[in-house]
Amino acid sequence: MSDIPSEILLEMLLRLPAKSLFRFRTVCKAWRRIIDDPSFIKSHNNNQHSDTTLFIRTSTGTLYSLSLDSLNYTNGQQTIDVTHVKNVVRQGVPRLPAFPVASCHGLILISHYDIKKIWVIWNPLTGEFHELPQPDIDVRLIGSGLGYDSVSDDYKVVRIDEMCRNGKVVYQTFVYSLKLNSWKMIRDCPCDFSWGSQGVFLNGALHWISWDMIIALDLAVEDYRQLPLPSVRLPVDKRLDALGGCLILSDAYAMKRAWVMKDYGVENSWMDLFSSRERDSMGGLGYLWPIAYLKSKGQLIMQHDSNIICWDIDKSCAKKVTIHGLPDFLSSQICPGSLFRLDDNCCVGGSVAAKRTAGVKRKRKKANTSPDGVWKRPPQGVLRVDVDACFNEKENPHTVGGIVQR
Repeated sequence: MSDIPSEILLEMLLRLPAKSLFRFRTVCKAWRRIIDDPSFIKSHNNNQHSDTTLFIRTSTGTLYSLSLDSLNYTNGQQTIDVTHVKNVVRQGVPRLPAFPVASCHGLILISHYDIKKIWVIWNPLTGEFHELPQPDIDVRLIGSGLGYDSVSDDYKVVRIDEMCRNGKVVYQTFVYSLKLNSWKMIRDCPCDFSWGSQGVFLNGALHWISWDMIIALDLAVEDYRQLPLPSVRLPVDKRLDALGGCLILSDAYAMKRAWVMKDYGVENSWMDLFSSRERDSMGGLGYLWPIAYLKSKGQLIMQHDSNIICWDIDKSCAKKVTIHGLPDFLSSQICPGSLFRLDDNCCVGGSVAAKRTAGVKRKRKKANTSPDGVWKRPPQGVLRVDVDACFNEKENPHTVGGIVQR
């Protein structure tokens, strides 16, 4: 490998997924220096827009990750590799809730409405997490989020609290800087939104869905601005996602319709992405929610119960991926791998709160199902996938009511 010019080696490494690079740190000291270099990590983050690592959380809190690219969506069965992800287990730190959660560049914010709980920024790939100092407040949390400020090269956490000030209800905003390891208060959020909302990060800002607008917090200037909603009749309960570099708006529960903002911040760039007509072509599916938007492939990936639905936007047809070996109740979220180290160097002056989940010893449960039928964690890498034929009746004449006959 010493014969490879350094420029070519660097370009090769930048194209690899973070999971592989984290393993390749052990190849030699030279590679470790390159991969651990902050400038390399920053460049690698900027090149990971196509990362399709899917995190799956079971109802018992067990975590797995798999690559959506490993699903070939051809009819029949295939075996895919899955990775069991060690969770953060530490006294005072809340359990990771059901997805979606606040995340940015492969880092995840584990937060809680209870002020006594410790908030942490967690890197699932490296197993490291950083404990945030507790702000000196005792109010009602209504929103939070994790994002990246490219101007100051800093990860920031936001919490928005409802409080009464001078007899008036206001939405106080605090911003935490990972570099400075401290909180500061900025101007109040100008509007209310659903309790417990997690901000979605896109284009240097965190976004929350309000009743009649999208409220965005620019992390560089730490100030709010408003973005328009589609000029159509919208559902009362709305959901906002940042998928494939775009804002996506949909029903919070049934997902009868979905819209995508093609040009960020432009009101007339909202376009239909999914409608009740497409939903009806799949048969009587219950709850649907989007988990990925693959623009280059023209695909919208959704979750339905424990199944993954791949909707081909151009062909107007869908494939259902059934993952065996997992319980019926699960949640999922796209989260690319990150090489960012939450060690003593991530804060000015260092931090003794940086820990590793790998260092926490836990009593392991035996894999597979127990004799009494209670689900237990399956062995890593043995999950089997079934892919149904196309739901669309024009594409597949051997369907009844849009559901494949077996």
